[in-house]
Amino acid sequence: MAPGFLKFEECFMERIWGGDQMRRMLNKAVPSGKTIGESWMISDHAAHISVVSEGPLAGRTLHQLLERDSMALLGVNAAPTRDGKFPLLLKLIDAGQDLSVQVHPDDELAYQLGEQDMGKTEMWHVLETEGQCRIMLGLRRDVTREALEQCLRDGGDVIGLMGQLPVRGGESFHVPSGTVHAIGGGVLLAEIQQNSNVTYRLFDYNRRDADGKRRELHLEKGLQAIRFQEALVRPSTALRVVESGATREFLAACRYFAAEKVWPGGRRVYVGPAGSFHILLALEASLTLEGDTGACRLQRGEAALVPAAMPGWHVVGQGAYLDYYVPDLNEDVIKPLRSHGYADAQIRQLGVALA
Repeated sequence: MAPGFLKFEECFMERIWGGDQMRRMLNKAVPSGKTIGESWMISDHAAHISVVSEGPLAGRTLHQLLERDSMALLGVNAAPTRDGKFPLLLKLIDAGQDLSVQVHPDDELAYQLGEQDMGKTEMWHVLETEGQCRIMLGLRRDVTREALEQCLRDGGDVIGLMGQLPVRGGESFHVPSGTVHAIGGGVLLAEIQQNSNVTYRLFDYNRRDADGKRRELHLEKGLQAIRFQEALVRPSTALRVVESGATREFLAACRYFAAEKVWPGGRRVYVGPAGSFHILLALEASLTLEGDTGACRLQRGEAALVPAAMPGWHVVGQGAYLDYYVPDLNEDVIKPLRSHGYADAQIRQLGVALA
Protein backbone atom coordinates (compact mmCIF):
# COMPACT_ATOMS: atom_id res chain seq x y z
CA MET A 1 0.00 0.00 0.00
CA ALA A 2 1.40 3.37 -1.00
CA PRO A 3 1.12 5.25 2.29
CA GLY A 4 -0.98 8.38 2.37
CA PHE A 5 -3.28 10.26 4.73
CA LEU A 6 -6.59 8.45 5.17
CA LYS A 7 -9.95 10.12 5.92
CA PHE A 8 -13.08 8.05 6.37
CA GLU A 9 -16.82 8.46 6.08
CA GLU A 10 -18.44 8.80 9.50
CA CYS A 11 -21.16 6.42 10.65
CA PHE A 12 -23.81 7.97 12.90
CA MET A 13 -25.43 5.56 15.37
CA GLU A 14 -28.86 5.99 16.90
CA ARG A 15 -28.93 5.70 20.68
CA ILE A 16 -31.81 6.08 23.12
CA TRP A 17 -29.74 8.58 25.13
CA GLY A 18 -28.36 10.59 22.17
CA GLY A 19 -28.01 14.36 21.98
CA ASP A 20 -27.47 17.08 19.38
CA GLN A 21 -24.11 18.64 20.25
CA MET A 22 -22.36 16.97 17.32
CA ARG A 23 -24.63 18.92 15.01
CA ARG A 24 -24.59 22.20 16.92
CA MET A 25 -21.01 22.31 18.19
CA LEU A 26 -19.13 20.43 15.46
CA ASN A 27 -21.38 21.06 12.45
CA LYS A 28 -21.73 17.33 11.83
CA ALA A 29 -24.18 16.32 9.11
CA VAL A 30 -26.13 14.03 11.43
CA PRO A 31 -29.31 12.47 9.99
CA SER A 32 -32.41 14.52 10.76
CA GLY A 33 -35.26 13.03 12.74
CA LYS A 34 -33.01 10.53 14.52
CA THR A 35 -31.57 10.44 18.03
CA ILE A 36 -27.85 10.17 17.31
CA GLY A 37 -25.57 9.24 20.19
CA GLU A 38 -22.36 8.13 18.48
CA SER A 39 -20.23 8.82 15.44
CA TRP A 40 -17.95 5.92 14.57
CA MET A 41 -15.07 7.72 12.90
CA ILE A 42 -12.41 5.03 12.42
CA SER A 43 -13.63 1.47 12.82
CA ASP A 44 -12.96 -2.06 11.58
CA HIS A 45 -15.78 -3.82 13.41
CA ALA A 46 -18.71 -5.97 12.34
CA ALA A 47 -21.06 -3.17 13.44
CA HIS A 48 -19.32 -0.75 11.06
CA ILE A 49 -16.28 -0.91 8.78
CA SER A 50 -14.94 2.51 7.83
CA VAL A 51 -14.72 3.49 4.14
CA VAL A 52 -12.07 5.89 2.82
CA SER A 53 -13.82 9.11 1.82
CA GLU A 54 -11.28 10.86 -0.42
CA GLY A 55 -8.02 10.45 -2.30
CA PRO A 56 -6.73 7.59 -4.50
CA LEU A 57 -7.99 4.95 -2.05
CA ALA A 58 -11.54 6.34 -1.81
CA GLY A 59 -14.09 3.55 -1.56
CA ARG A 60 -11.68 1.07 0.01
CA THR A 61 -12.48 -0.13 3.51
CA LEU A 62 -10.12 0.04 6.44
CA HIS A 63 -10.21 -3.74 6.60
CA GLN A 64 -9.20 -4.06 2.95
CA LEU A 65 -6.22 -1.80 3.56
CA LEU A 66 -5.24 -3.88 6.58
CA GLU A 67 -5.44 -7.10 4.57
CA ARG A 68 -3.43 -5.57 1.75
CA ASP A 69 -0.43 -4.58 3.89
CA SER A 70 -0.88 -4.79 7.65
CA MET A 71 2.71 -3.88 8.49
CA ALA A 72 2.65 -0.70 6.41
CA LEU A 73 -0.59 0.36 8.07
CA LEU A 74 0.03 -0.71 11.67
CA GLY A 75 3.80 -0.65 12.23
CA VAL A 76 5.74 -2.92 14.59
CA ASN A 77 4.12 -1.71 17.83
CA ALA A 78 0.57 -2.62 16.84
CA ALA A 79 -1.02 -5.89 15.78
CA PRO A 80 -4.41 -6.93 14.45
CA THR A 81 -6.97 -8.30 16.89
CA ARG A 82 -7.25 -12.05 17.27
CA ASP A 83 -9.80 -12.09 14.42
CA GLY A 84 -7.61 -9.98 12.13
CA LYS A 85 -9.15 -6.52 12.64
CA PHE A 86 -7.64 -3.05 13.10
CA PRO A 87 -6.84 -2.83 16.84
CA LEU A 88 -8.44 0.51 17.80
CA LEU A 89 -11.79 2.24 17.34
CA LEU A 90 -12.36 6.00 17.46
CA LYS A 91 -15.80 7.40 18.14
CA LEU A 92 -17.54 10.54 19.38
CA ILE A 93 -20.18 10.16 22.08
CA ASP A 94 -22.97 12.74 22.33
CA ALA A 95 -24.90 12.18 25.54
CA GLY A 96 -28.24 13.94 25.64
CA GLN A 97 -29.15 11.82 28.68
CA ASP A 98 -27.16 9.74 31.18
CA LEU A 99 -25.74 6.57 29.64
CA SER A 100 -26.38 3.27 31.37
CA VAL A 101 -24.16 2.10 34.21
CA GLN A 102 -21.93 -0.45 32.51
CA VAL A 103 -18.63 -2.31 32.54
CA HIS A 104 -16.40 -3.93 29.93
CA PRO A 105 -14.41 -7.18 30.33
CA ASP A 106 -10.68 -7.53 29.85
CA ASP A 107 -9.26 -9.67 27.04
CA GLU A 108 -9.00 -12.82 29.13
CA LEU A 109 -12.56 -12.71 30.43
CA ALA A 110 -13.98 -11.81 27.02
CA TYR A 111 -12.30 -14.93 25.64
CA GLN A 112 -13.49 -17.11 28.56
CA LEU A 113 -17.07 -15.93 28.09
CA GLY A 114 -16.99 -16.71 24.38
CA GLU A 115 -17.27 -13.12 23.17
CA GLN A 116 -16.39 -12.50 19.54
CA ASP A 117 -14.61 -9.24 20.42
CA MET A 118 -11.60 -8.49 22.58
CA GLY A 119 -11.93 -6.82 25.96
CA LYS A 120 -12.30 -3.07 26.14
CA THR A 121 -10.08 -0.49 27.74
CA GLU A 122 -10.93 3.05 26.67
CA MET A 123 -9.99 6.67 27.17
CA TRP A 124 -12.24 9.74 27.07
CA HIS A 125 -11.42 13.34 26.20
CA VAL A 126 -14.26 15.73 26.94
CA LEU A 127 -14.91 18.13 24.06
CA GLU A 128 -17.93 20.07 25.34
CA THR A 129 -20.36 20.10 28.25
CA GLU A 130 -23.76 21.73 28.62
CA GLY A 131 -25.00 22.59 32.08
CA GLN A 132 -23.68 20.94 35.22
CA CYS A 133 -22.40 17.64 33.88
CA ARG A 134 -20.98 14.63 35.65
CA ILE A 135 -19.21 11.38 34.97
CA MET A 136 -19.57 8.31 37.16
CA LEU A 137 -16.37 6.27 37.40
CA GLY A 138 -15.57 3.31 39.61
CA LEU A 139 -17.06 1.94 42.79
CA ARG A 140 -16.30 3.14 46.28
CA ARG A 141 -13.70 0.89 47.88
CA ASP A 142 -16.10 -0.25 50.59
CA VAL A 143 -18.54 -1.66 47.99
CA THR A 144 -18.41 -5.45 47.89
CA ARG A 145 -19.63 -7.76 45.15
CA GLU A 146 -22.45 -8.90 47.45
CA ALA A 147 -23.57 -5.35 48.21
CA LEU A 148 -23.54 -4.34 44.55
CA GLU A 149 -25.38 -7.47 43.43
CA GLN A 150 -28.08 -6.92 46.03
CA CYS A 151 -28.46 -3.29 44.97
CA LEU A 152 -28.72 -4.22 41.29
CA ARG A 153 -31.29 -6.97 41.86
CA ASP A 154 -33.37 -4.70 44.11
CA GLY A 155 -33.25 -1.82 41.63
CA GLY A 156 -31.56 0.41 44.20
CA ASP A 157 -29.41 3.53 43.90
CA VAL A 158 -26.39 2.15 42.04
CA ILE A 159 -25.13 5.66 41.30
CA GLY A 160 -24.79 6.21 45.05
CA LEU A 161 -22.19 3.42 45.18
CA MET A 162 -20.01 5.02 42.51
CA GLY A 163 -17.53 7.84 42.31
CA GLN A 164 -19.21 10.93 40.82
CA LEU A 165 -17.18 13.73 39.27
CA PRO A 166 -18.24 17.09 37.90
CA VAL A 167 -16.77 17.35 34.43
CA ARG A 168 -15.83 20.09 31.99
CA GLY A 169 -14.37 20.38 28.52
CA GLY A 170 -10.68 19.55 28.18
CA GLU A 171 -10.57 16.85 30.84
CA SER A 172 -9.41 13.31 30.08
CA PHE A 173 -10.13 9.96 31.73
CA HIS A 174 -8.37 6.64 31.27
CA VAL A 175 -10.99 3.91 31.82
CA PRO A 176 -9.44 0.42 32.14
CA SER A 177 -11.53 -2.68 31.54
CA GLY A 178 -13.34 -3.75 34.69
CA THR A 179 -14.19 -0.17 35.70
CA VAL A 180 -17.90 0.48 36.32
CA HIS A 181 -18.81 3.73 34.56
CA ALA A 182 -21.50 5.98 33.13
CA ILE A 183 -21.28 9.16 31.08
CA GLY A 184 -23.65 11.89 32.22
CA GLY A 185 -26.10 13.81 30.06
CA GLY A 186 -24.76 16.97 28.42
CA VAL A 187 -21.29 15.55 27.74
CA LEU A 188 -19.75 15.40 24.27
CA LEU A 189 -16.51 13.44 24.20
CA ALA A 190 -14.03 11.61 22.00
CA GLU A 191 -13.38 7.99 22.89
CA ILE A 192 -10.43 5.88 21.77
CA GLN A 193 -10.79 2.23 22.68
CA GLN A 194 -9.83 -1.31 21.89
CA ASN A 195 -11.73 -2.54 18.86
CA SER A 196 -14.56 -4.08 20.85
CA ASN A 197 -18.28 -3.56 21.26
CA VAL A 198 -18.72 -5.77 24.34
CA THR A 199 -20.70 -3.87 26.98
CA TYR A 200 -22.28 -5.37 30.08
CA ARG A 201 -25.16 -3.12 31.11
CA LEU A 202 -25.78 -3.11 34.86
CA PHE A 203 -28.43 -0.42 35.32
CA ASP A 204 -30.41 1.72 32.88
CA TYR A 205 -32.67 3.89 35.06
CA ASN A 206 -35.61 1.63 34.12
CA ARG A 207 -35.78 3.35 30.72
CA ARG A 208 -37.92 1.92 27.96
CA ASP A 209 -37.17 1.90 24.25
CA ALA A 210 -39.48 3.01 21.44
CA ASP A 211 -41.34 -0.30 21.72
CA GLY A 212 -41.91 0.16 25.45
CA LYS A 213 -39.38 -2.50 26.40
CA ARG A 214 -36.65 -2.16 28.98
CA ARG A 215 -33.17 -2.65 27.58
CA GLU A 216 -31.40 -5.90 28.41
CA LEU A 217 -29.15 -6.02 31.47
CA HIS A 218 -26.11 -8.30 31.82
CA LEU A 219 -25.72 -8.72 35.56
CA GLU A 220 -23.98 -12.09 35.71
CA LYS A 221 -21.32 -11.24 33.14
CA GLY A 222 -20.98 -7.72 34.47
CA LEU A 223 -20.32 -8.87 38.02
CA GLN A 224 -17.58 -11.16 36.72
CA ALA A 225 -15.95 -8.28 34.84
CA ILE A 226 -15.85 -5.72 37.67
CA ARG A 227 -12.60 -5.04 39.47
CA PHE A 228 -13.66 -4.37 43.04
CA GLN A 229 -11.63 -2.36 45.56
CA GLU A 230 -9.85 -0.45 42.78
CA ALA A 231 -9.00 3.21 43.39
CA LEU A 232 -11.62 5.58 41.98
CA VAL A 233 -10.70 6.98 38.56
CA ARG A 234 -9.81 10.67 38.49
CA PRO A 235 -9.18 13.04 35.59
CA SER A 236 -5.75 12.48 34.09
CA THR A 237 -3.08 14.99 35.01
CA ALA A 238 -1.54 15.94 31.69
CA LEU A 239 2.26 15.72 31.55
CA ARG A 240 3.57 18.49 29.30
CA VAL A 241 6.63 18.35 27.06
CA VAL A 242 7.78 21.16 24.74
CA GLU A 243 9.86 20.18 21.72
CA SER A 244 10.90 22.28 18.72
CA GLY A 245 8.10 24.76 19.23
CA ALA A 246 5.36 22.12 19.61
CA THR A 247 3.67 21.38 22.93
CA ARG A 248 2.71 17.80 23.75
CA GLU A 249 0.53 16.81 26.70
CA PHE A 250 0.54 13.10 27.52
CA LEU A 251 -3.03 12.24 28.58
CA ALA A 252 -3.05 8.44 28.77
CA ALA A 253 -0.77 5.53 27.98
CA CYS A 254 -1.19 1.79 28.27
CA ARG A 255 -0.27 -1.26 26.20
CA TYR A 256 -3.26 -0.71 23.91
CA PHE A 257 -2.85 2.98 23.06
CA ALA A 258 -1.34 6.32 24.01
CA ALA A 259 -3.12 9.65 23.75
CA GLU A 260 -1.56 13.09 23.50
CA LYS A 261 -2.98 16.56 23.10
CA VAL A 262 -0.70 18.51 20.77
CA TRP A 263 -0.37 22.18 19.92
CA PRO A 264 1.73 22.19 16.74
CA GLY A 265 3.02 25.74 17.19
CA GLY A 266 2.64 26.33 13.48
CA ARG A 267 4.37 23.14 12.37
CA ARG A 268 4.78 19.80 14.17
CA VAL A 269 7.18 17.43 12.40
CA TYR A 270 6.86 13.64 12.56
CA VAL A 271 9.81 11.49 11.49
CA GLY A 272 8.72 8.35 9.66
CA PRO A 273 8.38 5.51 9.05
CA ALA A 274 7.14 5.01 12.60
CA GLY A 275 6.54 2.15 15.00
CA SER A 276 2.79 2.83 14.93
CA PHE A 277 0.07 4.47 12.90
CA HIS A 278 -1.26 7.79 14.20
CA ILE A 279 -4.90 8.83 14.46
CA LEU A 280 -5.33 12.61 14.60
CA LEU A 281 -8.52 14.37 15.70
CA ALA A 282 -8.70 18.15 15.25
CA LEU A 283 -10.00 19.86 18.39
CA GLU A 284 -9.98 23.61 17.91
CA ALA A 285 -9.42 24.79 14.34
CA SER A 286 -8.51 23.53 10.89
CA LEU A 287 -5.22 21.72 10.42
CA THR A 288 -3.33 20.56 7.37
CA LEU A 289 -1.36 17.32 7.25
CA GLU A 290 1.41 17.46 4.67
CA GLY A 291 3.78 14.82 3.34
CA ASP A 292 5.48 13.55 0.21
CA THR A 293 2.31 11.69 -0.81
CA GLY A 294 0.05 14.75 -0.63
CA ALA A 295 -1.93 16.76 1.89
CA CYS A 296 -5.05 16.35 3.99
CA ARG A 297 -7.13 19.06 5.66
CA LEU A 298 -8.99 18.51 8.92
CA GLN A 299 -11.72 20.74 10.29
CA ARG A 300 -12.64 20.73 13.97
CA GLY A 301 -14.09 17.33 14.87
CA GLU A 302 -12.58 15.55 11.84
CA ALA A 303 -10.05 12.72 12.04
CA ALA A 304 -7.43 11.11 9.83
CA LEU A 305 -5.36 7.95 10.01
CA VAL A 306 -1.65 8.19 9.14
CA PRO A 307 -0.16 4.78 8.24
CA ALA A 308 2.99 3.77 10.08
CA ALA A 309 4.92 3.45 6.80
CA MET A 310 4.30 7.10 5.96
CA PRO A 311 7.66 8.82 5.43
CA GLY A 312 8.34 12.08 7.22
CA TRP A 313 5.24 14.27 7.49
CA HIS A 314 4.05 17.27 9.47
CA VAL A 315 1.00 19.06 10.85
CA VAL A 316 0.53 22.72 9.95
CA GLY A 317 -1.65 24.97 12.09
CA GLN A 318 -2.09 26.49 15.52
CA GLY A 319 -5.09 24.65 16.96
CA ALA A 320 -4.78 21.64 19.27
CA TYR A 321 -5.43 18.08 18.16
CA LEU A 322 -5.50 14.65 19.75
CA ASP A 323 -2.84 12.17 18.64
CA TYR A 324 -3.55 8.48 19.28
CA TYR A 325 -1.07 5.69 18.58
CA VAL A 326 0.11 2.31 19.87
CA PRO A 327 3.26 3.00 21.88
CA ASP A 328 6.46 1.29 22.72
CA LEU A 329 5.82 2.34 26.30
CA ASN A 330 9.47 2.57 27.29
CA GLU A 331 10.71 4.46 24.22
CA ASP A 332 7.65 6.58 23.42
CA VAL A 333 6.37 7.43 26.89
CA ILE A 334 8.54 6.50 29.87
CA LYS A 335 11.95 7.68 28.62
CA PRO A 336 10.75 11.04 27.22
CA LEU A 337 8.81 11.86 30.37
CA ARG A 338 11.64 10.85 32.70
CA SER A 339 14.04 12.97 30.65
CA HIS A 340 11.76 15.95 31.28
CA GLY A 341 11.85 15.40 35.02
CA TYR A 342 8.61 13.52 35.64
CA ALA A 343 8.59 10.97 38.46
CA ASP A 344 7.39 7.41 37.97
CA ALA A 345 4.33 8.10 40.15
CA GLN A 346 3.27 10.82 37.71
CA ILE A 347 3.83 8.56 34.70
CA ARG A 348 1.93 5.71 36.35
CA GLN A 349 -1.26 7.78 36.67
CA LEU A 350 -1.49 7.89 32.88
CA GLY A 351 -2.21 4.16 32.93
CA VAL A 352 1.37 2.94 32.44
CA ALA A 353 2.05 -0.29 34.35
CA LEU A 354 5.37 0.53 36.05
CA ALA A 355 6.90 -1.82 38.63
